[in-house]
Parts: sequence; C-alpha cells; structure tokens
Amino acid sequence: MRFRMRRPTTPPIAADLGESAIHAIQLSDAGCEVAAALSLDVDWRESFDPDAHLTAARAAVDQLAASDAWAGRRMIIALPAALVSMAHLRLEPGEDVTLAAQSRLPDIGPDPMVRTIDVSSPWKSGRGCRELLCLAMPRDAVLRYVAMLHDCKVDIAGIYTPASMMLRAFSHVNRRDSDADVATMYVELDRHNTTVAFGQGASLVAARSISIAATTSAAARVDLPAAPLATVSADTAGPSGFLDTISRRSNQESPSTPRLEAGAPANEAPAALCEELRTCMRHYQGLFSEIPIQRIVFTGPGALEAAPCCAMAQALHLPAQIGDPLAQWDSTSTASGISDWARQLRPQWSVAAGLAAGADEESTS
Repeated sequence: MRFRMRRPTTPPIAADLGESAIHAIQLSDAGCEVAAALSLDVDWRESFDPDAHLTAARAAVDQLAASDAWAGRRMIIALPAALVSMAHLRLEPGEDVTLAAQSRLPDIGPDPMVRTIDVSSPWKSGRGCRELLCLAMPRDAVLRYVAMLHDCKVDIAGIYTPASMMLRAFSHVNRRDSDADVATMYVELDRHNTTVAFGQGASLVAARSISIAATTSAAARVDLPAAPLATVSADTAGPSGFLDTISRRSNQESPSTPRLEAGAPANEAPAALCEELRTCMRHYQGLFSEIPIQRIVFTGPGALEAAPCCAMAQALHLPAQIGDPLAQWDSTSTASGISDWARQLRPQWSVAAGLAAGADEESTS
C-alpha cells in the first residue's frame, strides 16, 4: 500500500455574513487556536436591506484583505439568514426535490439553490416516503455575493446556511454515539429575527426562521466576572449540572457561561416569540416523538442578555444555557483588535465558529 504525504494547508477564513453583524475568524495551522478575528456591525434597519448588506459585506472583505493578520485568500461563508428558506418536506417515491421545494417555498424564485438533509426516522421508514429538511436560497441573490467576492479576489471554498453552522459550532460536545439520543434546541437571537435549529447529537434534523427578535437593541459587550459561574435550572432557583460542557471540554470548567437566574420577569421575553418557539417544539415533537427535546442553547447577539434567555427557558419549561462556541479554541493571542477578546462571552460568533470547525457536508453548489 502506498501512502501519500499531504502538505499542511492554512485553514480558510470563516466569515459569517450575518444580518446585523459580520464575523470572521481564522484558525491557526494546527487548528487549536484562533489566529485572527474580525467583527463589523452592519447598519441596523427595521428590515433586511440586501443592497446595504452587500455593501457592508464588501467593506468587511476589503478590511480583511488590507490586514496582515489573515493568511491566504480562501474563504468559506454563511449568507444572511434572511436569504435562506427552510422547510420540512415529505416526498413520495420519485418526487422531484426541487419542484417540491418550489411548491412549498414560492418566494425563493426560479432555479433556487437547494440543499437537503435526509431526516427520515427509522421508526417511520415503512411508509415509503422520504423525510427531508430543505434549505433553499434564491440563486440570483447568492450569485451577487459570489460576484462580489470574486471582485475582491477571494477564492470561495464553500457557501453555507446559518442554521447548519450554528449547530456545528457545538459539535465538539456531541461526539459520542449516545449523543444522537439527545435532542437540543438551538436558538439564535438576532436583531431582526430568530433562527431555531433542532439537533440530535451533531445532526441537524429541523430548522425554522422566525421574524421576531428577542431584543431590539444591540447588546453591549459582556466581560466575565471574576468568580466561576454555575448554571441554574429554568424551573428552580438551585444550581443544576445540566449541559456543563457546552462551551468547554469535559475536563474544564465553563467560566464563559453565564448563570441563567431563575425568577426573571416574564416581560423579559416577548410573548409572541415564546409562542412561536412552542410551535417549533410541537412541530419537532410531531416528527421525532421518540427523541424528546432535553435542553436549549441560546446563541446570537441577543444571548448576551441573560434575563430574556432565562424567561424564555422558564416559559418553555426546559433547562438552558448560553453557549460560547469559541471557548473550544485558545484565543489568548488572537489578532482581533478587540479589547479583552479571550475574556468575553461570545455567543454571537456561533455561525463563524461552525464554519471554522469544518462543514464539508453542508456546502451549496
């Protein structure tokens, strides 16, 4: 048997072109450190403006190109959640996926870019139908971003969807085979909307976008307090050990995870958003009743405010935690220009972290 030696390659730049902010990180060659990071706010408007966002994305890419902190021109990107339509499809034998997606998602336009994930349940395999999670984007919108990146001399290594990347950001705590028997509800709280994804272990099985935000203002940076923090159950005021390793390896404490204080005022969380989250949970449970939801992980800029997260967890009667996806890597020497980078709570970097962690199965072509 002949073995081939492979030269190590520099990891690509992982850029989350989010609606309210653009985040980019690049890992070191060894893959255990965050070598460079960039955060650039997008002008916040009442609704998503494609032209304004494309301009902001170009400014971020130009800023990357002008800095010596970044290596190479390869980039993997996640497009704004506003451009992604998600739906659960049940296909009859021989039914075309693209045509089914267009009939269920008429707003995605002609010739959409469609990615499907087979989520067929082994408990229902005898029906002869296929169960698919469909992630679709309008082709013309995607090509505008591709053209912009090509103009900036960027080598595009992949285009991904935010929902799949926010789940992959925490794949490091879902490595065991038994983790597939645990369902987690990931909630990305942005300034414009909320993205919900359900994972069975590291596998994405359901997702939905909700046009309701948990907060209408930009959350300020949160520094870690000096004392270690414990998690608190959504239903009791005492400490609980659930999800202790969401942001750290199992043999480390989780100082970057804030405590969710029980007893938060009910008005901290929008009632309309809580009702939509309940609808998402009912939809999931109708599809996968054999694997119930056991926990919530809050990410996104809205997750920097612990009180609304705790209020939502209490309303949904599930334990919850705010996740810091960057805590899996060393960031003490990151070239970021961000004050106290390694000490910050960083749930808003979940999509960029998912991209950096590797996403070979979710690319859109």
